[in-house]
Amino acid sequence: MWAMGDVPLPCEWRYHGGVEGTIMKRFGSRLGSVLPAPAVLLALAAGVAASSYALAAPKLLKEVGRVTAGEGAMHDAFALDQGGSTLAYIVFTGKGAVQLHVGSPGGKTHVTDLVNFSGAPEKILSLAGYWFVVSNEGSRRAAIIDPAGRIKRQTGAFDDCELAHAPNALVTYSQKRQPNGGDRYTIQTYRPDGSTIAVKSLVVTPNGTIDGDTAATFLGFAKSHLQAMVQKPGAYDRRSDAREPPQFALYDVMTGKSGPGKMPPKLDNFLDYIRKRAEKPDLDAVMVLAAGQAGFDLVGPGEKVRPLNLATKQYDVLSLQQFQVGSRVVFSLVADRPEKGNMEEAGRYSQAFFSLEPGSGQVTALGEIPLPDKHPCPWSAGGNKIAVLRKAADGSREIVIYSR
Repeated sequence: MWAMGDVPLPCEWRYHGGVEGTIMKRFGSRLGSVLPAPAVLLALAAGVAASSYALAAPKLLKEVGRVTAGEGAMHDAFALDQGGSTLAYIVFTGKGAVQLHVGSPGGKTHVTDLVNFSGAPEKILSLAGYWFVVSNEGSRRAAIIDPAGRIKRQTGAFDDCELAHAPNALVTYSQKRQPNGGDRYTIQTYRPDGSTIAVKSLVVTPNGTIDGDTAATFLGFAKSHLQAMVQKPGAYDRRSDAREPPQFALYDVMTGKSGPGKMPPKLDNFLDYIRKRAEKPDLDAVMVLAAGQAGFDLVGPGEKVRPLNLATKQYDVLSLQQFQVGSRVVFSLVADRPEKGNMEEAGRYSQAFFSLEPGSGQVTALGEIPLPDKHPCPWSAGGNKIAVLRKAADGSREIVIYSR
């Protein structure tokens, strides 16, 4: 898992133009003929099966440990691994060292000196026992660190990165505008040990097609930067001397080939999926704000969007933070309960944590922690643990470990 600054941010999403604008520009009024098409793409059906789950007020999470930086200063980049047994965090020492500490919370840690790598760490990712410390000094780079605390490799510069699990890899990506007005996306994949799996380029021409596959119009990356959603021309009908409505397919960046084109039964729902998938492509399923910020939609698994009719009246929907832990999504929201205090009094705000089962859309309350104000704490989750960066009584930063 990964965690980062004051409010964790997803890897940046990069479009080659808006999806709806791209499609309307290509198809125009022909979209009218798309909607009655036979439902031949069940996998891309954006079902609107609503589920309703009330968010009951959770109990307090149980504190099971604390991690401090001693005489140093705790940085806001930290992460639990998927199992929740290992914590990685960064400390700035009084002597100017930048150290990565990795170990069981509260136990002995491996210490890696990062000062020769970067003094500006941004976030930490974990995969298969290895750690990726991502720095941001105008452009991003990553130091790949093995389970013994040794820096195995430093990557070159990239725009941003994400984790993939088929195969297990760190995926870095960059976008560069070409002199002719097109875009070149460079995607590099690394094994957990730092060895390179592949370096691929995807070039989008000025007219929106993929270089090398002129029948595929690029709409945007889907789920990760290893796949893109493309539009393909419909089949030619000899009897009517015309083409069928355009179809959609997944383009595999690693192989440079696109799959068979199919037509979603509900085009509007499918376009909604493409747009919302963009908000956090590194998760198999992701919660996004619904229209008018009235609750949330669940995007995925698969190519579908479902409304989650959650009772969110007492929660600030803009405070959403989420991580994937195994097959589930753990998320937090800031609760505002005015009856417990006014704007100046402690007790009004808390940060509530929940677990979402993407298949059914069922939400389970895990617990909450009190907040001094309406600002959420950064956190990371793994196994049955949640690590939260908080301000200690003496004003320093500490990481508090909670069991869920």
